[in-house]
Amino acid sequence: FSDDVRTEAGRVFERELHARIPDANVIYVDPRIAAGMTAQVLQAVEQAKTVIAAVYLIPTAGRAPVIVKGNVQNALEMTDASGQLLHAMLQRAAARTIMISLGTPYLASSFPEVQNYLCTFSNATVSEVSAAKALFAEITIRGHLPVTIPNIAARGAGIEKPGLIPPLAPAVQPGGSNAQTK
Repeated sequence: FSDDVRTEAGRVFERELHARIPDANVIYVDPRIAAGMTAQVLQAVEQAKTVIAAVYLIPTAGRAPVIVKGNVQNALEMTDASGQLLHAMLQRAAARTIMISLGTPYLASSFPEVQNYLCTFSNATVSEVSAAKALFAEITIRGHLPVTIPNIAARGAGIEKPGLIPPLAPAVQPGGSNAQTK
């Protein structure tokens, strides 16, 4: 989920995911196309063993406020078709959905049905790589919230989980190689 599927948001995470699960089904969604893709996405959710909803909701200076039914809403909420689709996904498969916020940690406050939540606090490529490594227990997770997320978790809440498996070699970049020289 991003503001615009034509951006680079999610591309690094997708490469990292495919390096670990080559046949993973990745679907990009933004507010312009979410409503039209709802049936396709929900069918994929029904068929999936695990669902990862990577959400790129980044605080940006000058972002226009969101107006819903004449009321100003938090500009960092998903009150559009993308948000409706994410709610529908969680209603069908909350227990097997991992929502990753690559940006604001406050995303979860709009989705109280979320059961599995990972915050990176950033959309930088290193955050995408780290999120993938954390999901596959390749790195230790030492995450504690520096803020309170209303109706979700108090400041300081979090988890600590050891990494369980050695990390994969970095994904090969287009036109690149993992070969090493001596």
